[in-house]
Amino acid sequence: MRFVESLALWLAQFQEATERQTAYEFIKSRLVFFSHEEMAHFAAIAFPDFIRPLLIDHAVAATGMRRYHIGAIVATDAFKALQASSLFFGLSDGARIDLFRRSNRDLSHEQIFQSYELSQQKTEELAVRFKPVNGQPAIKAIVLLDDFTGSGTSYFLPENGAFTGKIAKFLSRIRHDESWKALVRLPDTLIIVALYVATNTALQHIRNAAAEYLGKAASSFVVTAVQPLEEGIRITSSDEFAVLAEKYYDASIEDDHTRKGGTDLKFGFAGGGLPVVLHHNSPNNSLFLLWAEERSSVRALFPRISRHKGDA
Repeated sequence: MRFVESLALWLAQFQEATERQTAYEFIKSRLVFFSHEEMAHFAAIAFPDFIRPLLIDHAVAATGMRRYHIGAIVATDAFKALQASSLFFGLSDGARIDLFRRSNRDLSHEQIFQSYELSQQKTEELAVRFKPVNGQPAIKAIVLLDDFTGSGTSYFLPENGAFTGKIAKFLSRIRHDESWKALVRLPDTLIIVALYVATNTALQHIRNAAAEYLGKAASSFVVTAVQPLEEGIRITSSDEFAVLAEKYYDASIEDDHTRKGGTDLKFGFAGGGLPVVLHHNSPNNSLFLLWAEERSSVRALFPRISRHKGDA
């Protein structure tokens, strides 16, 4: 009932009956909504269905065994050591680390961390627990988890000839921080970025940026998505709904942060054009009419809640 009322009020802001019909048809046929149950399912299957196979591939490369001998591979000391010396980090609260932890009893709770920003004291504690064996790094794999990305720029953002962003910061830390050097050595340590939902454009951006940032060490950097989004879902200027995005746009929502995307926000940050909404929030890569914040004169169907002041 709450959604029906919100939908009615959202449609009422469009001046013409034909506009309201266009908006209604868009919601019925083009909106991609991820429910709480779906996102929880993605978090639960991320390790067994997507991350663990990558660890198996890594073990195959190390042991020379045949890939289809799964039972034999996971029984080897090499695979057991790889899995036991892997660390898992949430890139945001959307990673649902609590659910990820409960869903994967093969992993120790001491391997899984709510945030990727660890204190020096914590990394020093890890260095005491994990020790190098036979010249190999103490940590054999690091997995970075998150719920959604539409452009990938929050992870790698080109700025003044360098990269900023969550993953860029994390990689810089493990490459240059002395406490991390005792644990990790690239490219021997496998880096896996596992996203629950991501556009193919974002996945490719992350791969390209990592290749540029890491150089030869990028050979150990892997990106995967539980639910990739094909390019065909994007709304373009040729779609009927795009006319409404143009007509009812409120430029006052723009700020220094949103301008980093290189476009206005009619089609979302960086011109994403996505019709995507997550149950707990709306990505700003989606169409502005879906997520416009309260400071806008436009009524949004799924108002976005910014995680930080000034965020868009």
